[in-house]
Amino acid sequence: MSVLIAVLVVGLGSLLFRAVPLVGAHRMPVRLAEAAGFAGLAVIAAITVRSVLHHEDSGIPAAPLVAALAVGLGLLLAFRGRPVPVAVGVGLASYLLLAAALASVR
Repeated sequence: MSVLIAVLVVGLGSLLFRAVPLVGAHRMPVRLAEAAGFAGLAVIAAITVRSVLHHEDSGIPAAPLVAALAVGLGLLLAFRGRPVPVAVGVGLASYLLLAAALASVR
């Protein structure tokens, strides 16, 4: 239930951030307008970090570390200008390879 409430609050906040400039753009402070641009990115980053840190897989020792390495590799490629499918594919492939390697060692 708390997840549903959080999603609704974030969605309402996002809607307000998008609707306020249409209604009163000339009255909105510049700092608020700049902060609104980062709201969606901050939510996506928070969800990604939480998902990686709470990743559990009994078949993989140190599963959060493997997930963090895979996400980090994907982010590195994305920041270097690679297309999103390439960054996601490399992140996925690195996760699968690391997971298979660690599972075989165990």
